[in-house]
Amino acid sequence: MSGSYMSVKSISQTQTLPTITIELPTQIEPVLEEVRVNMAELKVENKPVELVTSVGSCVAICIHDSMNKCGGLAHIMLPDSSISPQEPLPAKFADTAVPALIKAIKRFGGEDRRLYAKIAGGANMFPTMNALNIGAKNIEATKVVLKKHNIRLVAEEVGGQNGRRITFNIATGVATVKRFNGAVTKI
Repeated sequence: MSGSYMSVKSISQTQTLPTITIELPTQIEPVLEEVRVNMAELKVENKPVELVTSVGSCVAICIHDSMNKCGGLAHIMLPDSSISPQEPLPAKFADTAVPALIKAIKRFGGEDRRLYAKIAGGANMFPTMNALNIGAKNIEATKVVLKKHNIRLVAEEVGGQNGRRITFNIATGVATVKRFNGAVTKI
């Protein structure tokens, strides 16, 4: 049997591989631990965490020292402690929460001259009961006490009829306010 042979000198195949481009964000933000701040409570930190609370007619007050990267959040329920002078929770009232928060931040290295505040909340949750409007009273009382203690109010997201979730980043000083109607604002 005679066979035939085929001779192959070389095989050349050019194949173009697809180019894959991956764009990375210029700055990757780490996921921070969330620390919950409950009603009538305050918390202060000097490490990169996010203090989180939810308010309706209550006011969340965030005070920060950007140089020393420390700050805190208080969840204020009512404007004035005169209705309950023996209250063991100073964060419950605007007139006692602000000085207590300032004092706690100073223990973490905060300095009076560098402190500034942001507030959120104070919604009128029951518009048919306008006479009570605790939200507006909480906002006004908080502003009065801040002024009394020479703390600059640099941003606010207050009023309206929607509750809010506030996330305060201690590392950056940014407060993210998510209204329960879906709107998101950074202050």
